[in-house]
Amino acid sequence: MRSYRLPTRESPAGLVSGLSEKLNELESAVGRQAERFTAVLDIGTAISSARDVEQLLKLVMDRLTLLLSAEASTLFMLDPEKDELWSRVLAGSALKEIRIPATAGIAGHVVQSGKTLLLADAYDDIRFNPEIDRQSGFRTRSMIAAPLRHVSGRILGVVEVLHRKVGAFNQDDRALVDAVASQIAAVLDNVLLLDQLRAQNESLKRTSEALRMAVQDLDVLYEIERAVTSTDEETDLLDRVLGKAIAVLRAGAGSILLRDSEKGDDSMFFRTTKGEKSESLVTMSLKPGQGIAGHVLETGEVINVDHADDSEHYDKSIARKLGVMVDAVLCVPIVGEGEIIGALQLLNKRGGFSDADARLATLLAGQAGRAITYRKSRVENERRGRLAAIGGMLSGLMHDLRTPMTVIGGYAELMAQEADPAERAQESKIILAQLEHLSAMTRETLAFARGDTTVLIRKVYLQNFVADVTMQLEQEFKGTKVELKVQAEYQGLARFDDTKMKRLVFNLARNAIQAMPKGGRFTLGIDRDDKELVMTFADNGPGIPEEIAPKLFQSFVTSGKKSGTGLGLAIVKAIAEEHGGTVGFKSKPGKGTTFEVRLPLEGPKGS
Repeated sequence: MRSYRLPTRESPAGLVSGLSEKLNELESAVGRQAERFTAVLDIGTAISSARDVEQLLKLVMDRLTLLLSAEASTLFMLDPEKDELWSRVLAGSALKEIRIPATAGIAGHVVQSGKTLLLADAYDDIRFNPEIDRQSGFRTRSMIAAPLRHVSGRILGVVEVLHRKVGAFNQDDRALVDAVASQIAAVLDNVLLLDQLRAQNESLKRTSEALRMAVQDLDVLYEIERAVTSTDEETDLLDRVLGKAIAVLRAGAGSILLRDSEKGDDSMFFRTTKGEKSESLVTMSLKPGQGIAGHVLETGEVINVDHADDSEHYDKSIARKLGVMVDAVLCVPIVGEGEIIGALQLLNKRGGFSDADARLATLLAGQAGRAITYRKSRVENERRGRLAAIGGMLSGLMHDLRTPMTVIGGYAELMAQEADPAERAQESKIILAQLEHLSAMTRETLAFARGDTTVLIRKVYLQNFVADVTMQLEQEFKGTKVELKVQAEYQGLARFDDTKMKRLVFNLARNAIQAMPKGGRFTLGIDRDDKELVMTFADNGPGIPEEIAPKLFQSFVTSGKKSGTGLGLAIVKAIAEEHGGTVGFKSKPGKGTTFEVRLPLEGPKGS
């Protein structure tokens, strides 16, 4: 038969006391949970309202440390670029900022595993790295290490709470740390993004400022470039370069010094100056290597000092002589055609010149050097061009002297044999007219050399003009096998420079003679077409070769004539255009060539 043990019956007072005790424990636990829940809510509120990331993290870590009665806590951030953990926030006076590999110690393990660790004594865990304690000066005992896990799963860092003052950390503490770590991670990414945006904004501001300065530099260089191509005088250009350099770089004074080429050494003279007592510098020069500018000319080195006395090359004698104070100095070389030809020197900028100032000054000096070289090259080209033009004009003059010289020679022979005084007087008159024609051509050449290319337009009676031209052409054709024929259908009034027009006629006639050495016929025709005077010059020679036809009116183009200069037709075209007219030609191989000159009867417009 089975026996039963009856429960011990407690007194009512004992039951009430036990139940009361249980209720107190439960109430205490609920109170602690409510307190922690409230603390978590407070932390969440603080996280959502804080705007400064450093303030936010410091606030959270301080409250977490206080809530868990811990001695210290640390928030480690992961630096992916360096693969390191660094202590961004430290709560506890004994802690010092540290930086460790992302795989080292407890924090490294939590980052790698993504799991929270609760340790009663950190030194009992093989994963603990005591080096951190040695760096921080803190003795770690119990600890909780929780990952800062973003909603995407990415680990942003680690929260470590170290050594509870009373008792050890428990699972409730672990849950609290996890909850706070989740809240931190939930907003930390956005806060960090805001931080990055601020940094990027600052970077953008710096970039914008750099861009503004670059645009300003480009504007300056553009203005100088325009000056290079628009200013005729070198001094004006260098004045503008120096003025811009002083204004943009905020210098108190400045000067441009150039090598004195006449002395053949490295001595320099002040080409242009601006600033206090600068007018006195224009009369001064520097010996080779004298002063900062002299050193720059010799070496090509850029000198930028906040105080002139800081440079061993500074020569105080000039400043003392002028009675001026020299503080900051920026001096850069001016280079032209691969050699140093001078220096740009700027003085007395408040606070000194920056590296950016030196770069811009170097660019401006480069523009100045290029401009000086350009000016010298242009002057030299103009000189060469004028010499070449004068040479061409003299060649043309010698070419055209043949006709009047031939006429003079012919009539001089007639005078020697002529017994009749009246005939000799007429022949003498013709010779004098040809000499005047020679004098006119000489004056025209001199006018061209002076840059005067005007024509002398006057009334010309074609009857007299044709008679004079025919008489001279007869002398030109005398002794040749070419027949001369003149057909003047119009013998009225026209307006042109008769001296130049005779040159036009003689050049075309002479070309025909040279084109027909075995003989032929040359016909000069003069007619009128409405308001134009039409002059035709026709021969029955071999015609113009096709290879030279497109460039027939260019200088020095000839068709193998032994005595030709290649200037005759170029002169014809120039004379026709000076009169507001045109010249053209038609030619067929073996059948001859016809030139047609058309001139306005009333002369060129504005005459």
